[in-house]
Amino acid sequence: MKQFHSEFEFSGVYTSIGSYSTIPPTILEQILSIRKVAFIDRKKWDIESYQGSDYESDEYDDTDAIYIYSHQRDRVTGCVRLRPSSKPTLMSGALSFMLATDKTRANTKHCWEATRFALAANDNTIGELNKSNIDFRTAAIFLSMIKFAFKQNVHTYEVVVDAMMEKILKRSGWTVNRRNISQGTKGEKVIYGTLACTSSIYEEVLKKNAPTATTLDDEVLSEALMAC
Repeated sequence: MKQFHSEFEFSGVYTSIGSYSTIPPTILEQILSIRKVAFIDRKKWDIESYQGSDYESDEYDDTDAIYIYSHQRDRVTGCVRLRPSSKPTLMSGALSFMLATDKTRANTKHCWEATRFALAANDNTIGELNKSNIDFRTAAIFLSMIKFAFKQNVHTYEVVVDAMMEKILKRSGWTVNRRNISQGTKGEKVIYGTLACTSSIYEEVLKKNAPTATTLDDEVLSEALMAC
């Protein structure tokens, strides 16, 4: 797997990119811990691969995985996992029920899967909101995803999101192109779709996420979660 040493800054939020093979072990542990708190503790998701540890990981956390994460120095504050759609993914595995027909799935040639998006939610990492009412960590990770796509010749990301995450993406300037709608394990609506990665989308996300003086209040958008 190619090594990545890219760092990006947006409105005081720093993001970095690392592959499973090269990311520092302490960073990976923090990513998996944030995911455990977000998905197992707060969302109460029934994830078959979770075996009761302090970390949430699955078979797709392997050498094909890339992680984009926001951080304050050496403390991770948010993360997302990316994988080439041409490789084994959640969409070809546990989430394949979202594919009504073979034509439902996006063309995998220039497509990557984006999953396991989570923000740390404690007093030390709660961030500020921009003018679109989006946490700056969320905006910084989105922008980093698009920049990464440019460098890797990725045209689209495929995602499975709940209704809240779809709204957050739209509010941030990155609209999900719906390809199918189904139900999650708790009966909630889940959407399978794609996110285009173009220069115009990047500029729109930049424009929509300009800073304001508003701070994040209570639970508002502190727990944006992408994919199952």
